[in-house]
Amino acid sequence: MGRGLPGGDACRARGAGVKALHLRLTLVLAVLFAALSAGLIAMLGATSDRYADEVLQRLNADIAMYVVRELPLLEGDTVNRAALDELGRRAMTVNPSTEIYLLSPSGRMLSSLLPRERIRRSRVDLRPIERFLNNANSRPIYGDDPSSASARRVFSVAPIERRGQLQGYLYVILGGGRAQSVAAQLRGSYSLRTAASTVLLVFAAALLVAGLLFTALTRRLRRLGERMQVWAGALPKDALETAALAAGGDEIGVLTARFESMSQAIERQIRQLKSTDSLRRELIANVSHDLRTPLTTLRGYIETLQLRGSDASSADWRTHLEVALNQTDQLGRMIDALFELARLESGSIVPNQEPFEVAEWLQDVAQRFQIRARQSGIELHAVPSATRASARADLQLMERVLGNLLENALRFTPRGGQVRMESTAEPALVRVRVVDTGGGIDPGHLPRLFDRFYSAPDHSDRNRAGLGLAIVKRIVDLHGQQVTIHSQHGAGTTVEFTLARAA
Repeated sequence: MGRGLPGGDACRARGAGVKALHLRLTLVLAVLFAALSAGLIAMLGATSDRYADEVLQRLNADIAMYVVRELPLLEGDTVNRAALDELGRRAMTVNPSTEIYLLSPSGRMLSSLLPRERIRRSRVDLRPIERFLNNANSRPIYGDDPSSASARRVFSVAPIERRGQLQGYLYVILGGGRAQSVAAQLRGSYSLRTAASTVLLVFAAALLVAGLLFTALTRRLRRLGERMQVWAGALPKDALETAALAAGGDEIGVLTARFESMSQAIERQIRQLKSTDSLRRELIANVSHDLRTPLTTLRGYIETLQLRGSDASSADWRTHLEVALNQTDQLGRMIDALFELARLESGSIVPNQEPFEVAEWLQDVAQRFQIRARQSGIELHAVPSATRASARADLQLMERVLGNLLENALRFTPRGGQVRMESTAEPALVRVRVVDTGGGIDPGHLPRLFDRFYSAPDHSDRNRAGLGLAIVKRIVDLHGQQVTIHSQHGAGTTVEFTLARAA
């Protein structure tokens, strides 16, 4: 029986298709670290922006209050345009990115230094303004940017009062559109690049260390997988499932597949052992019965002659001795068949295959059995293939096969019946059939007819070893060919085996 891959070769053959567990773990960790790095860098950028906004707002928190104290921006309900223009000039000199707005007490836009087409909101939410005025420690606070429909910016604000009455608010956006574009450019600054590089280096070092640790921690798992592969390679090819031999994935997947296959192989072997033990018990019982029958008969006739001694007539002596001789012959045939089957199953016999003419072979075997067939009143014919064909096999062993099949056919074919030997040539095979017109066999018994000492219940003839078909099966198997039986009760039996066709 063929063997699987040797351990080392098998491991190398599987290694290319195995995605190692430590590599998978390292890859998953790399993806996790990449996500964490991206999140941390994004958080650093957002924190940097927020910190810059906080610093900007804290440094300029009182700018609106100072302006309100110095310049009268509202005179009643009227905007002091000259004061507003002066404020704009000063603001452009100090910080060109600031945007200045005058709001009513309700947050409605009264005036601005920006062109009208740049204004996107006519009203500003007062809640951030109230937080700014009431909680000086809460920074940064973001308010509506009138130059944008949705943006919020840090700001400075101061109430404009006259005689204790609130006239409006001076609302200063600290860093408008130009300041924000500058902030976006600062994200590529040295400090942020250094922080991002540090994060990436730390994660790369952690990933390398984790990969080494995963490799070390899964080493025993890989060794176990290699040992199981060596075990699988030492088994016969058909002992393991094909799925287990081709199992891929990581070490856990491979181990799972091989463990399941191993358990199935063990269960199969246990079933085979049980079947073998049952056959052994059956063999012992059948051998005991088949050997005891001729021995009992032989002993009975010998004891009879011993008891009668000289009183027995010469005719009785001849009859008793003939029966004893027949039983001795039967016993010898049984022992010879047992030894032959034992030699065939031991593996010590190697067929000496040679080419021979199938038609001549069938005629030679038929001639040897013609006398027995005539004595039994049975017609025996050899019908060779219409196409001349040569087969390659061990001629002596195949004559044993055909002889056993003819003996069975002649034994179970009634007087007046027929037995035919046929052959059919195919491109690579020669099919040989032994067909009889006997009583046939019930299909339920066909699967076990090649078992040792098995005979169908309707075969009452015990004057045989019961090993003929088992020997046929073993010889055909040694040639790598097949033998089959087709039969129905009352319709005769056909036994067919194949031979390799010679060139």
